[in-house]
Amino acid sequence: MNKKAKHKKIIFGVIASAGLIFIALLVLIAGVYKYNWNNRFVAACEKIIPLPAVYMGKAGIITTGEVGEDVRSVRKFYDSQDFEQIGMRVDFSTDQGKKRLLLKEKEVLDKLIENKIIENLANKRGISISDSDVSTEVQTSINQFGNKQKLMSELARLYGWSLSDFKEKVVKPELYAEKLAEIYASEADPSTQKKKINDLFEKVTQKREDFSKVAREFSEGESAKNAGDLGWSTKNQLIQELADKAYSMKVGETSGIIESPLGFHIVKLEERKAEDGEELVHVRQIFVKKTTFGDWLKEQMKNYRIVVFLRDYQWNKDSARVEFRSEDLRQFEKNIDANSQGDPSVFP
Repeated sequence: MNKKAKHKKIIFGVIASAGLIFIALLVLIAGVYKYNWNNRFVAACEKIIPLPAVYMGKAGIITTGEVGEDVRSVRKFYDSQDFEQIGMRVDFSTDQGKKRLLLKEKEVLDKLIENKIIENLANKRGISISDSDVSTEVQTSINQFGNKQKLMSELARLYGWSLSDFKEKVVKPELYAEKLAEIYASEADPSTQKKKINDLFEKVTQKREDFSKVAREFSEGESAKNAGDLGWSTKNQLIQELADKAYSMKVGETSGIIESPLGFHIVKLEERKAEDGEELVHVRQIFVKKTTFGDWLKEQMKNYRIVVFLRDYQWNKDSARVEFRSEDLRQFEKNIDANSQGDPSVFP
């Protein structure tokens, strides 16, 4: 074979190889995005080819490999549990089980998106996580398990994780969230909420307006639907700040303004009784909610342009959460949420 023919053969071989690679890539893309493939071959390819699952603009992307890896960890967690002791079984291989696994995948997507955005927001504010910060947190976990080997063994058994996986998937995101929440707390201005609770306090004290009526019209939270009625409670059933005040009041008395981690409260003691040797109080409240870190984060997430490429999901900007595209899966999710008591595959 002359030199020219040999050169042509090499070129043809390169073109043929490139063509095969291109075809294989198209097949992989179609399998992942159109047919929702999730097997060992796909997992191996995703380690080499970072296909995007979610685009988040300035916060970057989440790859299909990251999503698949975390979903496999979720499955391993459930496979490692013995639910037969409580008469329950989690089987993701049935038709309903596959839908339940999609619910888990949706939760994974939401968590990955939230973590990426928290890290992006933290970096904008000059927050960084050092190796020393991570090591300190890991040491706390090691101490809880007794030693490093026990922690690594449990991570492998429950999730298929190494210690490095634990650092990247749990420790670093939690540290970013904690540090960002600290900055939010130092910058938060509750003056609007304070003004509202002061105005409501004036209504029920100086202006003598009916407590129940004010609670129904102006209070925030679920108790407003019942005119602020919290029903009968033991001391342990009330948040500490309300319990401390309510148990020191006389029947018919209205408190001053009480601040708690949740917000600002005014409480009225309606009744008091003893039952089975325990004292109970019947309390009504007027409540003004503080803007929490979670509330603030949700508003920040709405500023990101987020696109979900996976077949079953889309981004809902209003709720700042991933949602199912199909009405069937949305309805399935609602039914699961409504009937999840005692279901081990549904955790709050």
